[in-house]
Amino acid sequence: MDEKKRFQKYKEQSSHYFENALHFIDAGDIEKASEFLWGSLTQALKALAASKGMQLRSHRDIREYTMELAKALKDESIKNAFIGAESLHSNFYESGLTLEDLSIRIPDVKSAVAKILSLVPASEPGK
Repeated sequence: MDEKKRFQKYKEQSSHYFENALHFIDAGDIEKASEFLWGSLTQALKALAASKGMQLRSHRDIREYTMELAKALKDESIKNAFIGAESLHSNFYESGLTLEDLSIRIPDVKSAVAKILSLVPASEPGK
C-alpha cells in the first residue's frame, strides 16, 4: 500500500472498529467488543504515526509511541486509555471482564481515539 494512503486506511479502520465494538456490546459479546475497542485505539495511533511517515509494527512499538505521544502532548488521559485498552485486549483471550468493566473503559477509549484522530490530517499529507 502507498505510504501516503496508509494513514487514511488506519483512520477509517479505527472508526469502523469502534462501531463494531458498540455492536458487540449490544449483542452481549464482551470479548469481541473488548478487542474492537483495543483495535480502535491502536488503529488511531497507527494512523497518526503513518501520517508522520512512521510505521508501528508491534505491540511494543504502539506502546512506546503512545507513551511518547502522551508525554509530548502532556496528556495523561491518552496513556491511561491505552493502559485500560490493553486490559481489554487481554480480555479477548482471558474472558475475565464484565460488561460493567468494559463500560468503565469505553469513555476513555472513545475520548483518546477522538483526540488522536483529530491530530491526523483529513487527507494525504501535503494536499
